[in-house]
Amino acid sequence: VESVVIPNKNYEGIRSSADYDLHFPAKNLPAVGAAIYRIEMVTDSTLDALSQINLVQPTSPLRRMLENTNQEHLSVSSGQIEAKFSSGVLTHICNIGDKETESCQSVHQEWGYYTSFDSTKHAKSKDDTQNSGAYIFRPSDPKQELQKLAPDPSKSFVYKSDLVTEVHSTMEGGWIQQISRIFSGGDYVEVEYVVGPIPIDDGLGKEIVTRYRCPSIENGGTFYTDSNGREFMRRQRGYRPTWNLTEYQLVAGNYYPINAAIYIEDDNLAMSIAVDRSQGGGSIIDGSIEVMVHRRTLVDDCRGVNEPINETDAGMTHYPPYGDAKRIGNGLVISAKHRLSLSSGRKGASISRSLMDGAFSEPLVFAASSHKYVDFRKAE
Repeated sequence: VESVVIPNKNYEGIRSSADYDLHFPAKNLPAVGAAIYRIEMVTDSTLDALSQINLVQPTSPLRRMLENTNQEHLSVSSGQIEAKFSSGVLTHICNIGDKETESCQSVHQEWGYYTSFDSTKHAKSKDDTQNSGAYIFRPSDPKQELQKLAPDPSKSFVYKSDLVTEVHSTMEGGWIQQISRIFSGGDYVEVEYVVGPIPIDDGLGKEIVTRYRCPSIENGGTFYTDSNGREFMRRQRGYRPTWNLTEYQLVAGNYYPINAAIYIEDDNLAMSIAVDRSQGGGSIIDGSIEVMVHRRTLVDDCRGVNEPINETDAGMTHYPPYGDAKRIGNGLVISAKHRLSLSSGRKGASISRSLMDGAFSEPLVFAASSHKYVDFRKAE
């Protein structure tokens, strides 16, 4: 089958991570069944052996490293959509697969954080003691705007192939990296990100957020989140359907659980984000969706766990009286994926279902070593 090998710069410096990703299409997988693929380093003798058992030979991209180019502006087409990037970050998505609905929309992705509320630093009265922590999300200011992190153009790279194009980017500070993928024939953009360790040298906890903005969508504060992967629940910013809400937390008060997907829409356009794990998010600004992906706080929220969210990769010392219960090592590094898609009209639920199925029903991959060629088509 056609295949390509691409360096994975997202995981540089992470122990036991692979340096490269192998991409190939796994088509016509049987329901509740399996397909077997053999993967091997390509040499002249390997090609001879492959031809002897009548298997399709690998295409040339498998045998060469893809050329990387440092480009500030880039357009990538899958045949269904065209994605445009600046400094390695998404700026536009164009629907080119259907001539009747062909359009190009401004879609900007941003990274940033909210500083966590710490009563020893941010309290305006002695009774204001509720910290941000394991059970409470509370920015240091209830009207705080996202503290944005700009992309570093010098660390943006593009890897092109007929199967997939990857745009690698790094945000300022170097602790947020991501790969945006556009697959041939696909109608969505996949964003795989690595975040951490979150810096705390300034003595402030941080709530890390990525925001997707499509200003053309006039959603009027309305957005939809899934109910444990089932039906979608209508959410209205600054409103509760069963009581009169007095709003004190403009950001945290409008965050909701996202187990599978979140979307916004109006009569002309819909934008959906599918997640691969439970996260929190909302539409804090019209025409945008933001999702919290990582957190690190420095004070306890006094809700039961008796410690801040300050996990590290080397654990901690013993609790008193045997130690001082201090964290050891660096903050945790997390990795996850989002899938972003646009559609015309009020089709947010429809495109979300499609993205959810792909994100949650990916084939299970099992690997085993083999020292000789086996023609699996003849196996009983």
